[in-house]
Amino acid sequence: MTRPDANPRRPRTDGLRNRERLLAVGREHLWDRGFKLSAAAVASDAGVGIGTLYRHFTTRDDLIEAVLARFLTDVENQLDAVEVVESGIDALQEYARRLTGMGGRGLGDIVLANPDRTPGLVARRQEIRRRGSSLIARAQQQGALRADFTLDDLHVFLCAVAGLRADKRVDDALVDRFVRDHLEGVR
Repeated sequence: MTRPDANPRRPRTDGLRNRERLLAVGREHLWDRGFKLSAAAVASDAGVGIGTLYRHFTTRDDLIEAVLARFLTDVENQLDAVEVVESGIDALQEYARRLTGMGGRGLGDIVLANPDRTPGLVARRQEIRRRGSSLIARAQQQGALRADFTLDDLHVFLCAVAGLRADKRVDDALVDRFVRDHLEGVR
């Protein structure tokens, strides 16, 4: 029997390393396969057994949510960086370049999914959507973006660009030009 005032055990170093590896491989799989990623494939590619994965993440959805939590932190950092850009259209273009550079084809599942799909992240996802809408509104108020351009338009655009970035045959400079030309073209 454990004492109520006893200090909880610290996680073992190899356990922490396994968790970090599972999260890194989980992110790669999420980018490639979206929400259809396989827990068994993640465990195998991380070099651990499926039991180890389930010791760290009770369900496959818990793994997805943990990967997304880290991704959302990255997205929040990207928003912090672009929100200080004076030009609304420049801020929006930079956000699109940065965000699509972080993920692959699986970005569609993340961006287009109902925030309720990851219940522990609903508030953060809604706040990111609010901030994205603010970027759009600023570009519209400055006359650099059509009034009917919406957050849904941005999301579909981000998914298309992420697919281009994931295709190794397409040069990043060409994708960046596509982002610029598309967003400047919707005035």
